[in-house]
Amino acid sequence: MKHVIAVAQRKGGVGKTTIAVSVAGEIARRGRDVALIDSDPQTSACHWAEPGNLQFPVYELVLADQGVQDWVRDAGQVPADYMVIDTAPTDRALGASIAIADLVLVPCTPSGLDIEAMVRTLEIIDAVRARRNGFPNMILVPNRVDARTLEGQQLVEELEGFGEVVSPPIGDRADFIRAFSDGNVATGGGADREIRMLCDLVEEFLARIERAPGRSTSDG
Repeated sequence: MKHVIAVAQRKGGVGKTTIAVSVAGEIARRGRDVALIDSDPQTSACHWAEPGNLQFPVYELVLADQGVQDWVRDAGQVPADYMVIDTAPTDRALGASIAIADLVLVPCTPSGLDIEAMVRTLEIIDAVRARRNGFPNMILVPNRVDARTLEGQQLVEELEGFGEVVSPPIGDRADFIRAFSDGNVATGGGADREIRMLCDLVEEFLARIERAPGRSTSDG
């Protein structure tokens, strides 16, 4: 049974690639067979992987290069038990990756523009859920924020108002910048701890999904 995790937001610049690479790295560290699909034309995840230090493969599979059905077919052929998708910030790309995902991680920074874009993202996800018996599940991820500050607390409260599960916040940390420069994932320190907490939540959701009736990605 393949587990598909899409990292998606209608707005760029919210840290999708950092979360996608970090989550894939933590899944790999837990001994799982994982691959990352870079579907964003900017191919940031592929650039991240260029030094060859990541412990999982990264596949460039940009939706703009082909039709949706072909993209879904090619994504389904990626040889891994866990697949993380770094999704391009377009309606078409969002719809395609969400249609095959078990779980969607939606990062959001403390910006009014991010909140507006997230509303559109949730609309797309809800449209897919109507066709897939309530799937995919979703986790909203407060990103680049300090939970100890008023700004961080306000973002978490605003995200909780959407009625979806909200993860522990991910800080705006230099560890992630160094990880990209090294072509690796952040290890040790606050960044590592926060990603592990997010992945604990991801694992809880995936375990619940395995037990749920009606789980299917074939209708994407």
